[in-house]
Amino acid sequence: MSWFKKIAEAIRGNEDFSDIKSSTVRDVINGNIFTKKFFKKQYAFLALAALLAFMYVDNRFYCEKQLLKTIELKKKIKDVKYESLTLSAKLMEISRQSNVVKLIKEKNLELSVTETPPVVIEKTDPEQKEQ
Repeated sequence: MSWFKKIAEAIRGNEDFSDIKSSTVRDVINGNIFTKKFFKKQYAFLALAALLAFMYVDNRFYCEKQLLKTIELKKKIKDVKYESLTLSAKLMEISRQSNVVKLIKEKNLELSVTETPPVVIEKTDPEQKEQ
């Protein structure tokens, strides 16, 4: 830690704080303290600190905005998912054979259910016939 003390002493030795020490509370309140020699030398640093503080606040606001948007989109996804499940269940209910037959009877359509089972047509390869 001795190297840090040496640097701090070097900085204190190079700067003249006498005009700041002679400042009163009135100088701080009305802003005259910023006309002192020490603060005139630090304007670039103060501007940089203000810029970084502004960027920090802006970044925080942007992150919160993105977080709210993410939460809103997750809610929408959940709603759409539930709606999709509901529609899928309704479609399954409507497409059951018993419900199709009931709808045909209600609409008085001249359709009937076949009594013969479907025939499976097997496709054979020409190569297999030759063997």
